[in-house]
Amino acid sequence: MPAGRPSTTTGSPSAGLAPTAVQTGPRRRDGPSTVLLTGGTGRVGRWVRAALQDRDLMLLGRSDPHAEAWERWMPFDLAAGQLELSAPTGAALCHLAYDNADPSRNPDMALDLVAAVNGCPDITRVVVASTISVYGTGHRGVIDEASRCQPRSAYGRAKLASEQPWLRALRPDCELAVLRLGAVVAAGHPASYALVTDTLRRPLRAALLGSVRRGTGVYYVAAQTAAAAIRFALDSPLPSRRAVFNVVDDELGSNTDYAAMQDVVRSLAGQPPQARISLPDAIVAAADRLTGGPRNTAPISSAAFRSAGFVNPAPLRDELARIVGTVKGTPPIKNGHAAPAGGSLRKRVHQRAR
Repeated sequence: MPAGRPSTTTGSPSAGLAPTAVQTGPRRRDGPSTVLLTGGTGRVGRWVRAALQDRDLMLLGRSDPHAEAWERWMPFDLAAGQLELSAPTGAALCHLAYDNADPSRNPDMALDLVAAVNGCPDITRVVVASTISVYGTGHRGVIDEASRCQPRSAYGRAKLASEQPWLRALRPDCELAVLRLGAVVAAGHPASYALVTDTLRRPLRAALLGSVRRGTGVYYVAAQTAAAAIRFALDSPLPSRRAVFNVVDDELGSNTDYAAMQDVVRSLAGQPPQARISLPDAIVAAADRLTGGPRNTAPISSAAFRSAGFVNPAPLRDELARIVGTVKGTPPIKNGHAAPAGGSLRKRVHQRAR
């Protein structure tokens, strides 16, 4: 899965394994009480909705998302062209929506949405979810927000083109935060399990991939971290009116090395390090060419986001432990105790209210 790509999941945020309560801290008094949200039925969107339970949350979309008690649905078609928005004074917009079926449409939809925000002066801040795929490959040294963007995938190119209307055409009095998310992983979303499943269930494939992809970054970020990052960007003072941040878990060193991440997964499963195949450099280079290389081996830094005050509430290792437990069919172990079982988002809200 390309880094940061939203899921195409639709329906209720309670469908499947719902998010646990997102640990985000109290809302700032000057944070927006009303948030307009696009893409609220995707994988990241479900977590964002859980993180914004204390807001008046307006879900923008073409179909009824089965809103929770703190949410309202506003019929809204991003593909319609001429868009109009209305919101209470001081509202914020969080834009997560992405058209997977036709990536080329996304820049035009972004331009139309920017025009709608420009026509609604009551919206005073916008948070846009982008992806680290905009950086592409071939970088030397650490990748930060000032690094050159040279995306290789259609997804990365569409996301980069979709950032530009916000950065260039949004009205000057509206603040903007663009979050370039890593590859979002979450227990309960099997599409993000590929590395874990290969490592634990497909030993020959794991050995080959670990050899070919040694030194290749995976750049994961837990879904709960992504949601908390979006909430932080909605609430907190920005260093400039046009802020761009990388959001990856760069504190887990193995996040920059596929082979090292395999060993982390096996350790969480109580297994020894992954056995690998010794391959000549020429074969590794040929594999790179076959898969559209070169590989991205440069670390990606989230230091700027931490400097702005963000504290990660969901370390990647803990989320990987939950995924390992799911793949093995056993509850993940944390601090010597089994992690709490899942349940619906609605049920957790009721439990928190007691």
